[in-house]
Amino acid sequence: MSSLVNNFLGEEFLFRGVLLPKMEGLFGKWDWVANGVIFGFYHLHQPWGILASVISCVFLYGFPSWRFRSTWMGIIVHSAQSVYFTFLILGVVLGLA
Repeated sequence: MSSLVNNFLGEEFLFRGVLLPKMEGLFGKWDWVANGVIFGFYHLHQPWGILASVISCVFLYGFPSWRFRSTWMGIIVHSAQSVYFTFLILGVVLGLA
């Protein structure tokens, strides 16, 4: 539940729904790259993964949202990761994996 609320209402809505459209005036056609970098550095609480976070945020969340002009693209990709790990953890805990 936390992943659903955090991914949808917290991260994706803020970064792809609010900031990305407003960043176009400042960064031009590279606004999706700047948005992904800022989103990656938003994860400073996980310093071991900042570089991977920046790269994945630029290409997996920022670009599709920018390309299709839809916050839903970032939400779908970000949520798919959470759903995958939820089933993986449930499988390990329940002894199915």
